[in-house]
Amino acid sequence: MKIIIVRHGESEHNLGLTDNKNSSLTKRGKKQAEYLGKKLKKLKISKIYTSDLSRARQTAEIISKIIKVPVKKSIEELNEYDKKHLRSKLKMLFSNRLKKLKHFLKKISKDKEKNKTILIIGHGITNRIILGFLLQIPLKKQLLFFKQHNTGINILEWNNKFKNWRLEIMNDVSHLPNTFK
Repeated sequence: MKIIIVRHGESEHNLGLTDNKNSSLTKRGKKQAEYLGKKLKKLKISKIYTSDLSRARQTAEIISKIIKVPVKKSIEELNEYDKKHLRSKLKMLFSNRLKKLKHFLKKISKDKEKNKTILIIGHGITNRIILGFLLQIPLKKQLLFFKQHNTGINILEWNNKFKNWRLEIMNDVSHLPNTFK
């Protein structure tokens, strides 16, 4: 089994054009998603899950049209985490959300030995949390070390021999022309 984790394309919020965290993709973000879709077409994806925030859903829809795989479901647990929630009194809320995210990841990866590829379209911090959880890296270290560019590709593959996830690719943006990086 492979799990591909990507960040959405560039959004209005990324550029500081709006304070709305549920902002849409920019024209550039839509083009990034098209380039991403063309790259992902070669990977034989069986399911697509996405955050239910606009920028991730739009990215998923663009990719879905290109690779001809319907978006399975928008998942609230894949929504972006706010840095201040990680450090504030809202840790209880964060903890409950994190439990739901872990439950979702365990559910979609329960048949690890099967030859399938799942695509998750999320957000910078959320993707770092997912990578850290699957690679068994403590939360504090995940947030410090993993950079996630818009439409950056991360690929994890289940290693049946050692019974663990292996990171194959991290934050790959080679699908983007230099003017989009």
